[in-house]
Amino acid sequence: MTRQRKLAMAAVTMVLAAIAAGILIGLLPRHLPLAAGGPLAALVLLGAFMAMLPYWRRLDHMQQDSRLLSWYWGGTFGGGLGLLLALMAAGARSPLFAGAALVWGLQFAGYTAVRLRWWLAHRAPSA
Repeated sequence: MTRQRKLAMAAVTMVLAAIAAGILIGLLPRHLPLAAGGPLAALVLLGAFMAMLPYWRRLDHMQQDSRLLSWYWGGTFGGGLGLLLALMAAGARSPLFAGAALVWGLQFAGYTAVRLRWWLAHRAPSA
C-alpha cells in the first residue's frame, strides 16, 4: 500500500472516529445517567485520540512543537477570554459561567496531570 493511500485511510478513519465520538457524546446525556455516561464518554474520547496518533507520529519535531505551542497559548487565551465574557455577560452565579468555569477547570486539570507525568518521567535520577 502506498504512503498516500495510508495517509488517506488514516484521515478518513480520524474523521469518522471524530463524527462517531461527537454523536455518542451528544446522545449520551439524554439516555444514560452520569455515572455510566461519563466513563463511556471518556472511553469514546480516548478512542478518538487514539485514532489521531498515527497522524501525530508522522509529524516532524517542528510541526509537533508548533501545534503544542498553538494549543497551549491559543487555548489558554481563548479559554480565559471565554470565561471572562461569560462572567461579564451572565454573572458569577449563572449556568453559563458555571459551564465555562468547569470546562476551563477540567482543561487545567488535564494540563496538570500531563505535565506532572512528563516531569516525573524526565527528572534527573538524583532528584
